[in-house]
Amino acid sequence: MVLRATREQLMKGASQIKIMAGGGVASLYDPLDATQYTEREMRAAVEAAEDWGTYVCAHVYTPGGIRRAVAAGVKSIEHGQLADDETVRLMAGEGVWWSIQPFLADEDSNPYSDPAQQAKQREVAEGTVRAFELAKTHDVPLAFGTDILFNPAGTSSQGRQLAKFARFMSPLEALNKATGAAGQLLAMSGARAPYDGALGVIAEGALADLLVVDADPEAGLDWLDDPQDRINLIMKDGRIVKDSLET
Repeated sequence: MVLRATREQLMKGASQIKIMAGGGVASLYDPLDATQYTEREMRAAVEAAEDWGTYVCAHVYTPGGIRRAVAAGVKSIEHGQLADDETVRLMAGEGVWWSIQPFLADEDSNPYSDPAQQAKQREVAEGTVRAFELAKTHDVPLAFGTDILFNPAGTSSQGRQLAKFARFMSPLEALNKATGAAGQLLAMSGARAPYDGALGVIAEGALADLLVVDADPEAGLDWLDDPQDRINLIMKDGRIVKDSLET
């Protein structure tokens, strides 16, 4: 069934495949510590994706789920806030990417009314700081991810979420995780990529979006939370779509 579902999604135009290798915070019926799919099932998805020249990423938080996914050939771990030292060392050794989010117990946390969801959210938030520390210790390639799905209202927090990366690294490093590094990760989809040009680089033919900001990006990224007033020029795909610079 996994093989069939993977092939079906690829035929429908998927650029890469994402599997649920473990439980989630929002979902009520799969606890965080549950590992979903056997290694054989995960490998079926990986092999089908590789046949199409692309890769598999995995939603998973826990060490056991991450290790099984890596063993099956998964190329990117989405979330992973509960990883331990041994698991992160394995990710680094296998060159696996880590698409991580600054899930913290703050104003951007999703509001949950169910106690089980609240407990899982606290557990992930408590693991977030250690996850960033482990990623730095073992030099795992990181990419910024927001995990904002099907929620137009939530997109307003994307800049603020990226700014939080500067808590764990320099502001310029944080910007790289959302641009150059993320572009490298998505480029692993090869010919399946839906983009006509390179991502995350400024080069001829690239899909470069350029910003002129009223701030010093080396000093901090708080300006990302006020894009209307602090981003003065936006160039998208080589065309200027906003220009509030004083002339």
